[in-house]
Amino acid sequence: MEQFVTLLVENPLYLVIAVIVSIAVLLLFLKKILKLLAVVAAVSILYVAYLYWSGENIPETVKSVQQAVDESLRKGADFLRNFGDTD
Repeated sequence: MEQFVTLLVENPLYLVIAVIVSIAVLLLFLKKILKLLAVVAAVSILYVAYLYWSGENIPETVKSVQQAVDESLRKGADFLRNFGDTD
């Protein structure tokens, strides 16, 4: 690993290529995340439509889903905050 870092530092062309590849991987990852969010949004809309047609009470159901999403986001934020801690 140390040899790889030395190679990148000593050869600017390799460093530029590594940075470009890293940015491409990051953008592809973000693209996948956006696609996942679009699918989740579409499924959520279909779920609310199903609740409407079946006569369920939509506001209570949506509030419970919102609470679950908020808790998941909170857990994800805590995970990311503690990701670098190795204590």
